[in-house]
Amino acid sequence: MESPTKAKTIAKFFGKPSKRLVGNLTVYETSTGEYILNIVATMGHLYDLIFSEGFHGVLKKENNFYPIYDFIKKCLKCGHQFTEYDSCPKCKSLEIVSKERIVGSLRKIALETNLIFIATDPDAEGEKIAYDLYCSLYPINSKIYRLEFHEITKKAILNAIANKRGINFSLVEAQIVRRIEDRWIGFELSQILWKVFKNRKLSAGRVQTPVLGWIIERTKESWEKKIVLNAKLENNLSIRIEEPKLEFDFREIYKKAREERAKVEVVKEEIRKVYPLPPYTTDALLKDASLKLNFSVNQTMRIAQDLFECGLITYHRTDSTSVSTFGINLAKDYIQKKFGKEFFVGRSYRKEGAHECIRPTRAIDPAKLKDLIFSGRIRFVKVLSEEHCMLYDLIFKRFMASQMREIEVKYQILKIKVFGNDTSLELAVEIIKEGFNRLVHFEVKRRVESGLYRIIFARIKRAPKAWPFSQGEVVGLMKERKIGRPSTYSKIVQVLLERKYVVERRNKLVNTKLGFKVYNFLIKNYGEYISEEVTRRLEAIMDRIEEGKEAYTNVLNELYAEIMRLKAR
Repeated sequence: MESPTKAKTIAKFFGKPSKRLVGNLTVYETSTGEYILNIVATMGHLYDLIFSEGFHGVLKKENNFYPIYDFIKKCLKCGHQFTEYDSCPKCKSLEIVSKERIVGSLRKIALETNLIFIATDPDAEGEKIAYDLYCSLYPINSKIYRLEFHEITKKAILNAIANKRGINFSLVEAQIVRRIEDRWIGFELSQILWKVFKNRKLSAGRVQTPVLGWIIERTKESWEKKIVLNAKLENNLSIRIEEPKLEFDFREIYKKAREERAKVEVVKEEIRKVYPLPPYTTDALLKDASLKLNFSVNQTMRIAQDLFECGLITYHRTDSTSVSTFGINLAKDYIQKKFGKEFFVGRSYRKEGAHECIRPTRAIDPAKLKDLIFSGRIRFVKVLSEEHCMLYDLIFKRFMASQMREIEVKYQILKIKVFGNDTSLELAVEIIKEGFNRLVHFEVKRRVESGLYRIIFARIKRAPKAWPFSQGEVVGLMKERKIGRPSTYSKIVQVLLERKYVVERRNKLVNTKLGFKVYNFLIKNYGEYISEEVTRRLEAIMDRIEEGKEAYTNVLNELYAEIMRLKAR
């Protein structure tokens, strides 16, 4: 597994582990009863592409491609990661540490063991790390198996051991192709930007550039204004009309408000069933955490990673709403005890693929978790803060609500006339039959009667035609338009901020002059390589490689031909 936190959490499932050092790695030794486990963290990726050989680190011989990898090194002074060099290419420091030390320690441990279980994250990135470990350790110990689990619980670990498997080479191939494609197109376009803008901090990419385009377009829309009429009636009804037609000068609005009456007509009342939202996927969690908690996407992913590694939630990089049988039973026990048997309605939200939704792994409600943490009655391997509790609260309530009975709501459909402008409104005014609203808030308004009402407040103002995107909204758009992946959503937003293509103001993303210039240059000169349509098509091809439906060599040949056309321009 990659993370020291994850290693500690798993080790504690089987009693208090013993600890020892092998090289610079901490090894936790514990027993499941069937196996004596030596648990150690690999600290993420071990290898990355080099630059000095082949085409940006990839050799081409006839129609075959051979990516050349070397140990990842990290500068202890500036934090820069690189391969090949003996000093930091960024700050020239000689204080560097190499992942070669980790592999050396892992090989010593492999000599002592009968079997090797690789338990990296259950996605393409995790599978590539598992493959690298497999290649590094196979000459020492060939009995290597892959463990896959989507939550860090004792039951999930034992189930993964009982169902150990080999490496999924389709996932590995997909990750390799993604990395090569990212290197080829990204490095080629970045080099062009460095030359044109005389700035080596700039970059471009298939996903990064279209997303920057969305932010620029929305920023431009926010500069355009529309006229909005806001009014409040004596019955507390709030009305908003965009681009109203007025027969008087808008400066007379306060005078007219005293003279006029608004006409409200209840057209009909109807009862509707309202169903709970499905459990969280990565994009939905990032969007809600941005809007409700004011968390950045990077912050949300970091906190979710902690919750996952502490065994509190399932894997947080997923685009699936599927709920396992275990998850449904978990919700059943909690809902029936808390609200009654009649409130539970199990829903699997079944979707193809191995991944599950983001959900709690235990029926510990947020208030109880908070009390257990801050009273010291439960200790996790990582210190959890108020922010962890806030995100857990979102995940827990969204999941449990998804397994609860739908509600029946009475709606009023209204026709309103104010200052000669007609509009309509729907109000939820009464919950007829309760369900998931017992756990998550469902807003209802006061019932309205037909009649003429005084206007107690009225204002006309110029408002943006559209507000700039929040970080969460950008991620939601990436999911909707099918570019980017759960593992890269936050990274894309972070890169745009780091490159100073966009800045965040009042929790909204707006482009900078630099971002505008870079985007226009790229779209004008290289739009056919980085358009949204091309990116979406490439994402679909990568999915087919993961599913074993597309030969990765064919895809690399197509990508290589494309990059050669770009270089020849």
